[in-house]
Amino acid sequence: MLIPVALLSLALAAGAEQAPDARAQAERLARSGEHAEALRQFQAIAAANPDDIEARLWIGRMHAAMGNQRRAVDVFQAIIAANADHVEALLGVGNALTELGRYDEAAEALQRAESLAADRPAVLAAQGRLHARAGRGSLGIAYYARAITLQPNDAALLAEYEELRAARAHRVEGTYLFESFDNDLPNTNGGLLEINGRLNDSTRVFGDLQVQQKFDETEARGGGGIDWSTGNLRFRASGLFGDTLVLPTAEAAGEVEYARPRVIWLIGFRYLDFDVDSTWIASPGITIVPSAKLGVTFRYFHSSTSRANFRTRVSNDALSLSATGRIRPRVALTAGYARGFESLRIITAERLTQTNANVLFGSVTVDPRPMTAIRGEVGHEWRSDPDVRVLRLLVTLIQRF
Repeated sequence: MLIPVALLSLALAAGAEQAPDARAQAERLARSGEHAEALRQFQAIAAANPDDIEARLWIGRMHAAMGNQRRAVDVFQAIIAANADHVEALLGVGNALTELGRYDEAAEALQRAESLAADRPAVLAAQGRLHARAGRGSLGIAYYARAITLQPNDAALLAEYEELRAARAHRVEGTYLFESFDNDLPNTNGGLLEINGRLNDSTRVFGDLQVQQKFDETEARGGGGIDWSTGNLRFRASGLFGDTLVLPTAEAAGEVEYARPRVIWLIGFRYLDFDVDSTWIASPGITIVPSAKLGVTFRYFHSSTSRANFRTRVSNDALSLSATGRIRPRVALTAGYARGFESLRIITAERLTQTNANVLFGSVTVDPRPMTAIRGEVGHEWRSDPDVRVLRLLVTLIQRF
């Protein structure tokens, strides 16, 4: 009789030792980024003991880290159903709902968490993140500042705070343009300057100046516009005007974006009025964001050009496909392909006939400081009528203040 009792006691003791070891191993996996394996191990721990709230919290965190925000919400809400004042579960569901764009529900959960733990940096940071995403940047900044005061050495928290500050800041953006043709045409040199200021959390205004020397013509034009956003919706309208021949004498553009988790829908309109020709362009598109470090954008362009010399109207279709990846916290790379003149940022008179042109382009953006960015872009264009190759370089400096 003593032997079975002794064996049972040893088994219970071994189980008690293995449980902490299993939990510690799962937590190590979670913190090292091996989320799928950590999730599997936490699920096994919770299956053995459904009352293990800590294991269930980790299951919710792992779902969120893997991008399964809806599953994370279900896990956290199940914990809240049994304990309405569980701060960690309220924090988890608030963060997940923020990622899903369900800002009102997220606010309800995070307000309750803040009422229970007003001095928790994680709760304050979650409030900052929510208000920033919902278009309430001033309130977001205030929450981040409180969190940093309590936890000044948190690198991730500081990075989020600086990113929000940069997004809200006034800025000056200058771009230098260079084009080289593989025939006898002279090189193009140009510059663009934009001064962009924030009026409030939803509205920005900007002024633009463009100077360009192309085909022995030196031209200048100016204009400006407005950028308005609220929550998931953003609208931008602008215009440029000048007494020009190569550049459009009048250019008007508008764009609407609607953002959802992992997807941004957009549609743009553009009108170009040259000395004798004019063009309307409609450009729907979509940006897919499979992760925080990668975005893929596809745009389709349909244009209608009125050619006064020939008294005709010509329609054309074009496209652009690009991908942007952040390879380091302050370095992003972009690569893409475009076909047709509509896909270019700067359209000049001769480009109206280049409906079958092909362009390969790439860029690198570096943020040496939180309020400063430098972007270099190179493009190679093949024109078929006439047969011309064009090398295009753009260098942009953005300074925020």
